[in-house]
Amino acid sequence: MWRALFCICLVGGVCNPVSVMAAPLASANKASTAPETSPFARLIDPYLRHERCISCHQFNSLEHNGRAFSSHRSRYLCARCHTNNVIEMQSHEWMAPEPRMDYTAMNPQQTCELLKRNSGAGSVDANLLRHMLHDQRIRWALESGQTPSGPKPTVPGGYAAWQRDIQAWVAAGMRCD
Repeated sequence: MWRALFCICLVGGVCNPVSVMAAPLASANKASTAPETSPFARLIDPYLRHERCISCHQFNSLEHNGRAFSSHRSRYLCARCHTNNVIEMQSHEWMAPEPRMDYTAMNPQQTCELLKRNSGAGSVDANLLRHMLHDQRIRWALESGQTPSGPKPTVPGGYAAWQRDIQAWVAAGMRCD
């Protein structure tokens, strides 16, 4: 239901405001009948589909022609080229994610479940948040993206937007559905 305010002008030029309750048109109500997207799908997944995230997360994927099978040899030799001077980090554990972390062909719910399932021992949510908010590699990907071959396209909003959206996802219960 919505409320509209009209003016009814009477004879003699006097106008009286009238408030009317009415139901919206069926076509205007289509958006509310669509299934709501999960907070993860709406807030986090778009970042994960950015070239900077995909290039590392599919690094070891033969199925998706990851860089380990095209231009790089090993996920453990990264620091030979990705030096502190190039990637602008003082200390880091620089390596590509394991092959099981390739979410390229997954939908947002599957991606969320994969990240939670592979976040390590202990508190799943705490480990995942530590990685997403405090891992220097994530911040590098969101802010700089500088590589030995030059910078990659920036992630819209950078780390500040990422942090805001992660916190909104947490506030929504870190749901995957």
